Amino acid sequence: MTSHKRPMIAFLLVAAATVQASADDGVAELEKLYRLKCGRCHTAYPAEKYSGEDWETIVAEMVPRSGLDEETQEGILAYLRGAASKGSGGGLPTTPVLSGYLYTEYFASPAAVDTFDVHYLNLAVSGRLHERVSYKAEFEFEHGGGKSEPPFVEQAFIDVKLTRGLNLRIGAMLTPFNRFDDLHGPLENPLVTRLQISREIGVSAWKEVGVDLHGSLPLHDDFFVFYDAYAINELGGGSRLRGSRQYRDNNDAKSLGARVGGVIADRWELGASYYRGAWDDEGELDLTSYGFHLLGRVQELTLHLEFARSRSENYEPTATGEAEGFFLASSYLFGGRLRPTVRFGTLDYLDPGDLLNRKTTDRNPSTLAFGVNFHLTSGVVFKAEYDLITEGDRHAEEDNNLLAFQAAVRF
Repeated sequence: MTSHKRPMIAFLLVAAATVQASADDGVAELEKLYRLKCGRCHTAYPAEKYSGEDWETIVAEMVPRSGLDEETQEGILAYLRGAASKGSGGGLPTTPVLSGYLYTEYFASPAAVDTFDVHYLNLAVSGRLHERVSYKAEFEFEHGGGKSEPPFVEQAFIDVKLTRGLNLRIGAMLTPFNRFDDLHGPLENPLVTRLQISREIGVSAWKEVGVDLHGSLPLHDDFFVFYDAYAINELGGGSRLRGSRQYRDNNDAKSLGARVGGVIADRWELGASYYRGAWDDEGELDLTSYGFHLLGRVQELTLHLEFARSRSENYEPTATGEAEGFFLASSYLFGGRLRPTVRFGTLDYLDPGDLLNRKTTDRNPSTLAFGVNFHLTSGVVFKAEYDLITEGDRHAEEDNNLLAFQAAVRF
């Protein structure tokens, strides 16, 4: 090789290395953006978990909740396609994406029988049928199933993209009220148990059938708003509010509700929710609920605050039913593996509506929960929790503190 060619070859090698380094930096920035945007509400999935085609479906489903503008969405998709597993791609309808979760628990309390429990096995399938039409169906097997608790539909809806910031959801859905129901899965909820107000006022995994106009609107590089406006079947006249969920309505009226929130720098979220609908067979007695929520993240520290209040009209001479509560939870993730959590919650519940088969309930308990998670991977977690429960001033104290363990996988 002649001496004058060596400097040229060295220059080309340096230029190629520079281009590769620049490309690597670009990929790293897109990965950081993906984890920031898609890891705000839940642990971000590994990019190699799905094919590029699958990621198209998943990201399309998440856009209304993430506030992504078109350029950011395409950047994240470019990163995910590049790092995705190899699979079939191209064309519509897409291959359905199968996912789900499974968790098994153990509960011990002096006030109850100590027990192992296959609490949930959830299977979900989603896909796109058109550039503007997608679907999701989720099936739940609870407590091992069987005749007493057969499998049922957790969600089953069609989403129609009307514009970039406006979508129409049709079918069975989780009611958009506050935020815990959106985050009740085992990898999103840092504790084993669910909250008192989410079980009684948000009625825990509150699923109804109807329509929901939802979407998000970026207003600034570091701020977007999201919204839901929905009409669904009402809660019915079951025992307590939690026992009032129903898929088919018991009257001709429909519930109306809304949720609106804002997200700052993908770290702070503040929102408000409202719901109103008749709960009796004649459609004359209204149940009204409203709530507020705050989600925050400062590096590895997360915060979650929710408040909710509900008011149930009852036939005279039975008094109006009322419920109010809040919770505050905080956790910190050490080294991507260990997450200690503390949560305090209260519930002031007064619902004497027993004339229509509601159980007369008058209590105001509070719970201080301590927990720790060990994340073996992003999809495998082991949890331990201890709850200090007090009965309030309207019930005699019980020895009912709770010890709980959970093993959970997401697939």
